[in-house]
Formats: sequence, C-alpha cells, structure tokens
Amino acid sequence: MSQTTDSQDSAPASQSSSDAVSPEFQLDEIVVTAQKRSESLQKIPIAVTAFSGRSLEARGINNVLEVATLTPGLQLSNASGEVIPFLRGVGNTANPVGNEASVAVYVDGVYFSRLPSGFFSLANIERMEVLKGPQGTLFGRNSSGGVIQIITPDPSHSTSLRGHIGYGSFSTVHGDVYATTGLGEKAALDIAVAGTKQGHGYGRNITSGHRATFSDDFTARTKLLIELGDRTHILLSGFYAYARNGALGNTYPGTTQGLQSPPIAGTPASFSAAPPLDFYDQRSDLDNHNLARAWGGSLRVEQELGNLRLKSITAYLHDKEHQLIDGDYGPRPNYRADLFSKVEQITQELQLSNAPGERLSWIVGLFYYNASGKYDPLAFQGSAFFPNDVVGDSIVNSFSIYGRQRAKSYAGYAQATYPILPRLKITGGVRYTMDRLSGSGHNDISVANGIAFIPGPVVTGRDRTNKLTFKVAADYEFGENILGYASFSRGYKSSNFNLLPFSGVPNKPETLDAYEVGLKSELFNRRLRINAAIFRYDIGNPQVQLLNNGAVVLSNADSSRVTGVDLEGGLKVTRSLTMTFGATYLNSKYRRYLGAPSGPPNPVAPFGSVSPQIAIDASGNRTPMAAKLTAVAGLQYIMETAVGALDLSTDYAYNDGFFWEPDNFLNQKPYHLVNAQIRLRPSDKISTAAWVKNLVDEKIAVFAATQEGPSGYPFVAGPPRTYGVTLGFEF
Repeated sequence: MSQTTDSQDSAPASQSSSDAVSPEFQLDEIVVTAQKRSESLQKIPIAVTAFSGRSLEARGINNVLEVATLTPGLQLSNASGEVIPFLRGVGNTANPVGNEASVAVYVDGVYFSRLPSGFFSLANIERMEVLKGPQGTLFGRNSSGGVIQIITPDPSHSTSLRGHIGYGSFSTVHGDVYATTGLGEKAALDIAVAGTKQGHGYGRNITSGHRATFSDDFTARTKLLIELGDRTHILLSGFYAYARNGALGNTYPGTTQGLQSPPIAGTPASFSAAPPLDFYDQRSDLDNHNLARAWGGSLRVEQELGNLRLKSITAYLHDKEHQLIDGDYGPRPNYRADLFSKVEQITQELQLSNAPGERLSWIVGLFYYNASGKYDPLAFQGSAFFPNDVVGDSIVNSFSIYGRQRAKSYAGYAQATYPILPRLKITGGVRYTMDRLSGSGHNDISVANGIAFIPGPVVTGRDRTNKLTFKVAADYEFGENILGYASFSRGYKSSNFNLLPFSGVPNKPETLDAYEVGLKSELFNRRLRINAAIFRYDIGNPQVQLLNNGAVVLSNADSSRVTGVDLEGGLKVTRSLTMTFGATYLNSKYRRYLGAPSGPPNPVAPFGSVSPQIAIDASGNRTPMAAKLTAVAGLQYIMETAVGALDLSTDYAYNDGFFWEPDNFLNQKPYHLVNAQIRLRPSDKISTAAWVKNLVDEKIAVFAATQEGPSGYPFVAGPPRTYGVTLGFEF
C-alpha cells in the first residue's frame, strides 16, 4: 500500500493524453527509493507509506516519532530515550546495547544500529518512507519487519534559508533552521539545526519536586556536495545529536501502584513507598533520566560509467549514553541502576546498477558492518543488594556488570526485474550474509566507596551465522493505473549476546517468511487511490525480552504467525480538500512458546509481582505490541483568504490496544489520538500556525514491562494533550 503527500507539497506526475483533469484536482505521485533506485511508488511490488517533508510540516509534525499516527500498522515506542519500532506486529521491546531493532532505520542510505530519540527531530526532511514486510535482499540483516528510510535534501547551488520557532505547553520551545548555498560552480553546502527544550515535565517527581517525564533534544547535520563533472558526485555528511529525557520511573497503573514489599530485616522501612499521585508523576529518591550523545558522518561517491551507476557509501557512528534509573520507584535509596554504554559502528556499501529505462533493471552490491558495544558498567546500588548499606541516604557499595560485544557482518546481494510479458514483470533477489559475533563480560563488587573491589570471573563467547535471504515477486498491470502483485520473501534478524550480565551463549537468530498479495489502484483520473494487501508471516525463533531487576534479557520463543490486511489511500474531494485514510488488521500469535516468563501480581499482598518469575505456556497468546486494529484518517483543506492561504489539517489515529509481553498480562487499552493544526501563510515567506496534539488527552504508555520483585511494573508515559504556536519563515 502507499500514501502520497498533499497536493501542494510535491510535483504532479505527467498526465496521459486522455487525462484532461487539472493536476490541482489530482492526487500527487511520489517517487521513492524502496528498491534503491528512483521509482513511482505505485509501480513497485512493495507496500510503502511515504510522506514528503512539506506534507509533514503542513500537518504540524516535527518529529519522526509522530509519523506513527499517520501510518497504520506502525508503532514507535520510546523506552528510556531509545526508539523501538514495530511494523505489522514485528519487533521486540528490548533495546539494550548489542540488540538491534527488527525494523531497520536508514538515514540517507546509512544504517543506524542505535536509535536515540534525539536523532528524530525533523529539520530538513525531504521524504520519509516506511517499507512494510521483510527487506532481506536489498537491506539485509535486521530488516525482517521492514525498513524506515529518512531522506534529507542535498545541498543546492541556490542560496536559501528556512526555519521555524515555536512555543507550546509545559514551557516547551522548539526551533529549527535549514540553510544552503553554492560554493562556486562545483560545490554546495548546507546545514540543518533543530532543538527542543521542555521547561516543565508532563509530571513531577514528588520526592524531589523536579520535573519528570520530559524530553530535551538537539540535532545538527551538514552536507558538502562536490561535483567533479556531470558523472561524478561526492557528498560528505556529518551530524551531531543530543537527547535528555526522563527515563523509567513511573509504575504501571492497576494492581501494582509502586507499592513495595515489607522492608528487609534490619534496614529502614524503605520498601514502603506510596503510589504516585498522577499518571505522569514519579516518587523516586533520584531524578530518573537518560542522556545520549551521538555523532558521525558519511561519504557517498556516485560515478556514472556509461550505462552503469556505481555508488559507494562509507559511514561512522558513535553513540554514548548514560541512564540513571530508580529501580524500586520509591523515595528511599533501595535500588539504583546507573548505566554507562557506548556503541561505535562502521559500515561500507558498494552498489552497481544499470541506468534507468532499460528492459532489464538490476542492482548488485556488497555490504560490510562492524559494530562494538559495551556497558562500562551497569552499576547497582542500594539496600536491595546490600541490606546494611543505607547510612542516612548515602550508598557506599555497588554491584557492577561489565559486558561488551563486537558484531561483524559481510553480505553480497543482487536483485533484478524483467518484463516477461508487456504487462507482467518478475522480480528476483538474493542476499547471502555472514555474521560473526564475539563478546565478554564480568561482574565485580565495589565496597567502601570504591576503596576495594572484588572482581568476578571473565566470561567469553563467540557465534557465527550464515544466512540466505531472498525475494520473489510478480506484478501485473491490469490497467494504466491498476497494479496487482504477489511476493514471497525471507527476512532475518541476527543473534546477539545478553550483556547484563554477559551469558556467553547468544540467543538464536530470527527468520521471517512473508507471503503477500496486493493491489494498487488510482481511479477517476487519479482523484481516488485505494491500495490493499493481504499478508502472512511465519516467524521462526522470534526474539522476546524479559526485564529482570533492571537488566534486559533477550531470549527466543519457538514460533509465531502474523496474518493481516492493509488498506490505505487518499481522495481528492475538491481542489482544496484532500482526505487520507488507512487501516491495518492483525492476528499475531505465538504458535509455540513453552517456558515463557510471567510476573503476575504477588499473591500474598498487592505489592509488585512474584519473584522469581514463573514459566508458563504462552502458545496461542498474542505477541507484544500487535494491536488487532490500527486505523488513521486525515483531512487537509486549503482556503484562500484576504490575508493569505489558510491550511487546515486534522489527523485521527485509533489503536485497538495490545499486550506488552508474551504472558498477555500488562496491556495498553484502546485509545484515540486527534491532532489538528491551522496555518496561515500571508506570503510564500512567512507562516503562522496554531496546533494541538492528543486533543482528547488520552493517557498512553509508550513502554511498559513486567519486572519481577516488589517494585511494581515500570512504564514510560506518552505525552498528554499539548498545544502551541509556530512561526515559519523561508527566504
């Protein structure tokens, strides 16, 4: 399926001789690079949802996380500052170092293995594409659920400047600026900067009185384009991202409200916290937060060799994070987790393809990935670990976990499309991946404020996996604007070690076989677009998480199956009014999952959950974050007035609710989101907008998990209703 942008935001497609309708009275065509070459979205056998940056601006969206409210089947969770994508029910809620998402994220062709939320502020987005289903041939490892591509514009030789400044609820200031200019005839430069500062949290820490559940971020990106003639293009890019937000500190409403079990004998009554007073409040002895800093760069070289196109993309990513979490969520220093992590990543990709317009369209490539990640360390402190450790509110001892992992991946791939009949095309692709994994870890105890250490033994481990992924598809043009397709493809998610603590034994790689049949149609002179797909995923060894006293452990179920239907489209009601709509229905269940962890409420008293967790048979249970029904609808209206163009936009999203974990105990209830914006454009250079998000003020968790022990179930609260104004300029 596909979704296009609003009519004012992208150039219209060329019309046939029989199409006498004005382009202003048609839905716009959008060109995507879902198959690593520019193609019409409606002409490829892949379900894709795409948006232009201009259309997102018209709808009041300034963060990629909000795109989930426009895309049925997509959920973007935010756990302690890390983005966790789920697409069509595929993903996993674990975000520790070493574990990569099942939905791969690419920015300007570069794979990002870590996804701090600060990466996703929109400053200079040209286009965003959501590729649904496994993309194991062209994108490879860790794209079993799909791919999210973010494309930013290249520098222009024409000088321009545009940006926004806004103020909203909770004393939130947001701004972004994009500037580009030429540097002579052969070079051009640009820079994009965006930032958000939230003065007040959505809640507060009752103990300290400080803000809680908040998000501050800053991003900067620059590109230098060098053109050595018409056939050689060099693009050098660099970026920096900073994000600080309130981490896990809330306890999930319901049977566990942050209440604690009786205190440990001989210690103060420190496991007796009262629940927070509000959904967004915390009652911790420290201010939970996550701090992430990332930087990196890439070098892209494109060379035309006759009718061939050679592309090289070299990239580096460095990510450092610090999390401070109150593991008992109470006002006394019983349990603190202090995490220091670091990830470095190098990627190299070579692509060779033929020129557009040839009968046989093909691409071949090589890919190399080298990433190291470590916890240095994760330190646990408090009376939960050292019963006699509390002296007033000071902590003198700690238990630390050190873990590191290096992952190397080598892959070669090829894909081709050929029309065997005038209207019938076949596509075939194959990729062979070799993954090499190594790691080590140890634990130690620090006593007397670090004066003495008691080191533990070092554990090491290695793993190697070779995997073949592929795609076979056929598409048939039933008419000029009607395309049917069928595909069978395989995706693959790599294994990894659990670093907290380091186990020495990796979990199993996850494989996904996808069967899909779809129809893409544009009717009534491209005023109506209706796209639909029916799909089934058979997943072997799906990876699932367990949260064990602050440590995230990833393991495997035996198998699961997802069946579903996608529907998406748009309608050009009048020249001024455009409607978009979409829905995804899922039936996603474990076919076999023996020994699944479960942490039901403590049967003795309503304080926390049983410890240790019990094992259950989760076969037949719904998989996490797989809502049966998600639906979206939007209206965009443009009205000319005496003082300029007035853009009215409203978007509605419905989520039928889902379970957070395989035991199907914790659940997110159904919810409705309504966002709206009114924007006045007195001229092409100035705009003023008023907006509201989560109009009906739904209380939504963006992450939750079962944690064994008396501390309750942690969760991260999503934003409440917010509103504000934004001023835009462009010169």
